[in-house]
Amino acid sequence: MTEKGQHQFSNQSFRLTVLDNGLRVITTEMSEVQSASISLLIGVGSRHETDQYAGVSHFLEHIVFKGTNTRPEPKLISGAIEGVGGIINAETEQELTNYWCKVPANYVSQSLDLLLDMIRNSLIDENEVNKERDVIIDELAMTHDHPEYQVETLIDGMLWPSHPLSRDIGGTKETVCNITPAILKDHIEKYYSPLNTVISVAGNIHHDEILQQINSLTSDWIGANPPDYIPYLNNQHCSESKIKYRRTEQAYLSMALPAISIFHDDRDALGLLNVAIGEGMSSRLFIELRENRGLAYDIHSSLVHFQDCGAFTVRAGIEPRKVYDAAKIILEQLEAIKCGIELSEFNKARTMAAGRLMLRMEDSRSVASWFGIQEMLLNEIIDPQTAIYRLNSVTPEDVNRISKSVFEFTNLNIAVVGPCRSSKKLEQLVQN
Repeated sequence: MTEKGQHQFSNQSFRLTVLDNGLRVITTEMSEVQSASISLLIGVGSRHETDQYAGVSHFLEHIVFKGTNTRPEPKLISGAIEGVGGIINAETEQELTNYWCKVPANYVSQSLDLLLDMIRNSLIDENEVNKERDVIIDELAMTHDHPEYQVETLIDGMLWPSHPLSRDIGGTKETVCNITPAILKDHIEKYYSPLNTVISVAGNIHHDEILQQINSLTSDWIGANPPDYIPYLNNQHCSESKIKYRRTEQAYLSMALPAISIFHDDRDALGLLNVAIGEGMSSRLFIELRENRGLAYDIHSSLVHFQDCGAFTVRAGIEPRKVYDAAKIILEQLEAIKCGIELSEFNKARTMAAGRLMLRMEDSRSVASWFGIQEMLLNEIIDPQTAIYRLNSVTPEDVNRISKSVFEFTNLNIAVVGPCRSSKKLEQLVQN
């Protein structure tokens, strides 16, 4: 194994070690807490999937909870964690799958054994696969019933047309029906490799004990490099708007623009711009649309960064007859900030971003996730102290530059789900 070094942040110390089989292990000792959290990350998500088997990563995430050779029943998996007061769950995203748990610190050893057993020794029983297929189809139907979800589906289709990023992470009813035990086993064979896995453990733990246990549990685990994700080739060529009629009390509005990747030098500058525009009750959008005009109860912006692309999105829930006025004002606010961010507003955004990061680092689950996801997606770890240093290195000129680049509006996307029928006003906004 290779020790990549020890790094200190406040009273926390993280260490990255690469085992002989290529498995990366990160430990963060937090002696002041009573918990321990584990994030076991696999570098596969929905953008690695073909159209025929869309949703296979999410399907497999469900199935590994259904039993292993030594724990043949689901209750023996969930009960092992919940029985000691802990939490266990998993999430499939576009570029990774995250199996995680948070337990009292003295149960971290049993939890590591359980998570590794799940991903390495899943039974993938045909009866369980067929039962879980129906559950996943119900899950897809449930999310499709929510207008907030539907509007994001419309936006994703415009941002990433004809690409896996435009699809539901869970796939469709048709593709889920295509997935068999053999397909799931093949997916494990391709992607569940130590070379494609990061284990991040944080909390009241001891590095040497964690490393020794993981090394013992995985010394016989070998695997090749997995296939790469399907690249995005920037195939959106013009602005677009869509309306989906639903008999709802509110109209759900989403406006999105293509942005930058996770590796871009201006990622921190765009992050501060996003804070100023739409994060929190003191942001420009919240003050103008809710406080000054009473047009929306909820209004906020957000960023997503993938390895080769990204997006900036504004979301709002609005009274249907006011949706077009709200969309116009949102665009005016985005246009206005291109004229320059005031120093006081810039300083507030920077302080807010740094403060939120500091607060996140008090929770062992957030710490495990922070270090693990960075190592998986960036192939390097930016510790919180360095992250705050980089935030403090951003200038107002950096924010102004990225605002002009991202808020170009040539690829503006607007989607509405609600009791609205005419799309002419939205089309005019997009064209103008």
